[in-house]
Amino acid sequence: MSNSDATPENSESGGQAAAFPVNDVEHALQDALAQSGTESPDPAPVSAFISALREGQVWVPLPQGSGTQDDGSVALPTLELEGSPFIPAFTSEEQLGLRSAELPYTVLATRDLAEAMPEGVGLALNPGNPASVPIYPDTIAVLAQ
Repeated sequence: MSNSDATPENSESGGQAAAFPVNDVEHALQDALAQSGTESPDPAPVSAFISALREGQVWVPLPQGSGTQDDGSVALPTLELEGSPFIPAFTSEEQLGLRSAELPYTVLATRDLAEAMPEGVGLALNPGNPASVPIYPDTIAVLAQ
């Protein structure tokens, strides 16, 4: 399934279909993904998605070793994408449940997360899911505004 088919089907773990889209961020993501692969993509849906994401929330899985540390800092999980570190985050609890249902998680305002992220780190939104999209480090600064 390609990213342009932004309707998740079955999860690998339980075969349950996840609702998509379930919030404003996902509606905007669906519109932006519909532009991928078109001959003359309209930039407006992508801009609307970035705005919705900036004002929205993300669900961040907290595998063992992540979360609040003894010194008060917060360690977030990372994965490597195209040779760079990305923090996995999901656009809804439903999207999180497709891949990481068994993990504890935290819900963060996207803007707050973006402000706290180190330079050079991106967000992997809905990693491994049909509605997956990378948010590259240069866009993180836009999300933090």
